[in-house]
Amino acid sequence: MTKRPPSRKFRVSKLDTPKRVRRMLAQLLDLATPTLRDIAKEAGVSYFAIRSYRRAERTPTPAVLKRLAEAYRKRGGQLAEAAAVFEQLSREQRRSPPRRGKS
Repeated sequence: MTKRPPSRKFRVSKLDTPKRVRRMLAQLLDLATPTLRDIAKEAGVSYFAIRSYRRAERTPTPAVLKRLAEAYRKRGGQLAEAAAVFEQLSREQRRSPPRRGKS
């Protein structure tokens, strides 16, 4: 059984600093642009197999297709969760006065 990485949880707090928001955005952008190695790791498939599928040199088995679908579904759920957090942050920032000083 493949060990799954811990789920990235995005939580919003009124005390979120601009620095924390920048860090969360960086994580979201990393999540949105997976590499072949990222997908291979999440699906429990070798990088070389994924690369062969990408080049249309091999055809994945139904079991591998299922694992790839699960990896992408998980990533999609994390992206949706992160998007909701950033929408909430943008609403909060519109309501609160701009902060002064360095963050």
